[in-house]
Amino acid sequence: MLAKICSCLLLFTFFIHCIAFGQTNLNRKQPELRYTEPPNFIISDLNSYIPERMSEGNVPGLSIALIRDFQIIWCEGFGVTNKFTKKPVTPETVFEVASISKPVTACIALRLVDAGILDLDDPVHTQIKNPWLPSSVYGNRITLRRLLSHSSGLGDSAPIINKTVLFEPGLAFKYSGTGFLYVQNVIEQATEKSLEQNARELVFDPLNMTASSFINRPDVKTRLSNGHMRFTLPLIAFLLPFLLIFTATWIIVLFIKRLSTGNWTFHWKLTLGTGLFALTLTELLLYLLMGKPFPNLVVFELMCAAAVLVIMILLYVILKRLYGSFPRAWHKKGIWGVFISIWMIMSIMILIRLSGSTSVPVPKLDSNRASAIGSLRSSAPDLAAFLIELATPRLLSDSLASQMVSVQTPINRDFSWGLGPGIIHTPDGDALWQNGMTFAFQSVMVIYPVQGFGVVVLTNSELGLPAAYDVAARALGGQAKWKEF
Repeated sequence: MLAKICSCLLLFTFFIHCIAFGQTNLNRKQPELRYTEPPNFIISDLNSYIPERMSEGNVPGLSIALIRDFQIIWCEGFGVTNKFTKKPVTPETVFEVASISKPVTACIALRLVDAGILDLDDPVHTQIKNPWLPSSVYGNRITLRRLLSHSSGLGDSAPIINKTVLFEPGLAFKYSGTGFLYVQNVIEQATEKSLEQNARELVFDPLNMTASSFINRPDVKTRLSNGHMRFTLPLIAFLLPFLLIFTATWIIVLFIKRLSTGNWTFHWKLTLGTGLFALTLTELLLYLLMGKPFPNLVVFELMCAAAVLVIMILLYVILKRLYGSFPRAWHKKGIWGVFISIWMIMSIMILIRLSGSTSVPVPKLDSNRASAIGSLRSSAPDLAAFLIELATPRLLSDSLASQMVSVQTPINRDFSWGLGPGIIHTPDGDALWQNGMTFAFQSVMVIYPVQGFGVVVLTNSELGLPAAYDVAARALGGQAKWKEF
């Protein structure tokens, strides 16, 4: 009997706990926007939080602009533009902002629609003289509206652009860098001006975005931060083609020597020559793939190559000193060659491992090739001015301005895409959003158009996106669903 009573008491207690837990979940409030908080309180909180988050995320530099009631109320820089020079980040510091180029390009295109130069819903190929896409059964379905809303059926391949239409335009969402290159081509053909000229006349000058450019103009370059990268990816990107080219060339040269001399002996001068040939061909290949849009990355790759070459020379010197200490029988049986191979492979693996432990500044170089995919350089205040334009448009007609920030391509319950910007659906209303991720810079910008409450966060590190997201979420509050996209 006592056991039954205890069991009933336990079941009753468990039942009460379940009710209490359910009631707690029902009463639990979702995170609220910080829009109602005093601005000074938010700014003070961010001044404390940002340096801690940067240190935790190994982010050298960060710039932020906070928007409230459609006004920029605070801009600040944290950290340094270059880990070596220690030059501080200021609100005027310029960052590469990658895909934030796309909504700016969309705004240019829509201004041309307003001017009657382009049409939003006519087939794009009928609006240009020189075809950009190969002939496709879907050619008449690709319109400017579908290109700007990432529903054209084009993909996002890079650095070699794939112009294949992957699905029927208008049926689905697929984030498309290729689609925005098509938009750039349409803009440039229709106006007979470069993307940079159009951006200057139609967006930058009217919004007083003096620190913004699709190319690395001299006046922008002086304010541009260095990006920061770990050596790992550039090192692998160099080593893979280098080792393949070196091995193939080495085998070919070895067979040629065998045919011409009758022996397999491979002199060290031939090895050195083969290495220099492979190095030259690798750098040429990397330049063809990335040189025009990203010349600084090619130089960074060259720095990696130089580092590898120096280390290999040092290893060769060490091996030469060890040579005499090995038994001569090892040389005849080929054990020495096996030892050298294992030594080199282990050294490369250790080098790759060490390269991921810290980041270094990437060189700044001039680039005159604009790209709607992601060549925009800008500052936090400039992008804040652009966000305010999206929320309270002055440059576009009411009809186009409304369409730009309304759902064009649904994705799921939380996400959609407009004509350029992403749209996040939250309990606090829709938020306009775009992130930017390039090799050495990461960034995010968000604004709630109803409240006029937004933020821009720019970082100069390949590791910067989680920190940028966290800082933006801290500044705005709310559910920050854009972190999940």
